[in-house]
Amino acid sequence: SGFQARLEGNSLNNASAPRVLAFEAAVTLKNHRTGGGYLHSHHHLYPAGAGAKQQQITTYTHKDENNKWIVKPYDREQVDGVVLVRSGDLVRLTHAATGRNLHSHRERAPMTSKFMQVTGYGEACTR
Repeated sequence: SGFQARLEGNSLNNASAPRVLAFEAAVTLKNHRTGGGYLHSHHHLYPAGAGAKQQQITTYTHKDENNKWIVKPYDREQVDGVVLVRSGDLVRLTHAATGRNLHSHRERAPMTSKFMQVTGYGEACTR
């Protein structure tokens, strides 16, 4: 995406990011340290013996529909109207394609025991 943003005539050329974020917005999150991978998921579960048997969350360096996450309040499924996320708000990231929530816990990551596993877990909030 960085390369595309520099191409003249591309829709991303000189595009600016919004300065505010609203609940229910679809976002992609990109890590600039590990090769620029986007937070990514899909319907695959971690296999038996690889920690929690929950949906895999990884990074992926290409644009993909499975990189999209919905920003929700931590305690409910939706808000009425446009409600901006403010500093200090607690949010929940829900994978757009599968509806699973980003989840971390004390299971070791399958690729390195130095880090903890991140998974997609749960269903819609029932509060």
